[in-house]
Amino acid sequence: MDWYCYNMDATLLLMLKYVQSAMMLGSSVMVMTRVFKATGLPTEAALKVLVEKMGVPDSKARSKIRDAQIVLSYWIDCNTVKLGCCDWWMKRSKRVNLIVFVNPWVLLCGSQMVLVKGAVESLLEYSTHVQLADRSTVPIDESCRQLLLSRLLEMSSKGLRCLGLAYKDDLGELSKYNAETHPSYKKLLDPSCCCSIKSDLVFVGVVGLRDPPREEIHKAENDCRRAGIKIMVITGDNKSTAEAVCREFSCFLMILSQDGGKVFSRAEPRHKQEIVRILKEMGEVLAMTGDGVNDAPALKLTDIGIAMGITGTEVAKEASDMVLVDDNFSTIVSVVAEGRAIYNNMKAFIRYMISFNIGEVISIFLTAVLGTPECLIPVQLLWVNLVTDGPPATALGFNPADVDIMQKPARKSNDALINSWVFFRYMVNWDRYFLFFDVYC
Repeated sequence: MDWYCYNMDATLLLMLKYVQSAMMLGSSVMVMTRVFKATGLPTEAALKVLVEKMGVPDSKARSKIRDAQIVLSYWIDCNTVKLGCCDWWMKRSKRVNLIVFVNPWVLLCGSQMVLVKGAVESLLEYSTHVQLADRSTVPIDESCRQLLLSRLLEMSSKGLRCLGLAYKDDLGELSKYNAETHPSYKKLLDPSCCCSIKSDLVFVGVVGLRDPPREEIHKAENDCRRAGIKIMVITGDNKSTAEAVCREFSCFLMILSQDGGKVFSRAEPRHKQEIVRILKEMGEVLAMTGDGVNDAPALKLTDIGIAMGITGTEVAKEASDMVLVDDNFSTIVSVVAEGRAIYNNMKAFIRYMISFNIGEVISIFLTAVLGTPECLIPVQLLWVNLVTDGPPATALGFNPADVDIMQKPARKSNDALINSWVFFRYMVNWDRYFLFFDVYC
């Protein structure tokens, strides 16, 4: 996408001003083995890609950046490729101070204005005006609000994560805010003052971010369904965005069509914790994935918390029980299959040891009760345990997983290792135990 200089209207320039401020939050886009990789906050990294697509308003700088990209495309070592447009904007950016509220985030850009990012619906509640392409502002009435919401629905129905942008010129006491030493810093610590800071905003526009599910999710979801594992989608995105992303794969249509629904949108941290508590009260064994700081309480509360190793925050990793180094959902399915195989081998090992050694126990018990001489001396017991028990039982522990292991229903967490049927099978094999007794006596 290439934007010419005369297409850079005031609204686009203001959006770029916000994005260039967001680029200072530690996110970056790097080239590794000819593939672009995002590090840090994924949303801010996506905004950097947006800046690179929109370009710069200076025609000479745009031509220079384009020529540099053409030259770099012929280099053997493409790891040195730089984002020219982002670098151009960064050189013209001022230092910003980030103030985080629950929803949305507020950026103080120098001493001129407050830049706000968040959910479009939430920003419209705090906005009183909307900016037009010529930088003029008009009040937001009900018809204008419905028009913006209809455009939001149109974008989110395409599977785009919609991010609203707004600003505020009148900073009041926060004018020239630069650090914690500012006189108005105490006002920021007061939750009751948040609404006044975020009020009377000027709505600028909406940014659509594409975050499609990976291709391997189709097979992974089918494996989970056959294995009796239920999947729930909990996201902070818009309802239309969540449903559109799920509908991109036919396997998720069943989730959407079930009674009660299995997709939760606009979920806040307290909602995730409440969902976890309700499911645990129903007796479900839960495994939850998350990458952000907001996911940490729910990750700690669930039975198995799974954090993302690449995009996950350190807080989420500390609160979780397992960290995915590849951030791949199919890895979780592989872990479930491996865990079932280990459990089956462990169960076979224990049952074999019990069923074999129970003959020794009954033989020694009967000799003690009947007063007959010992049927097995200690050396014989040691020989039986080392030679006839050890190698076969060890071999059972290395059995490969069954081919249909992910097609069997999940077992309950309170299932007994030796149930009544297994115990009955042990008890009816008296002929084996007496034969063992006769041979060694």
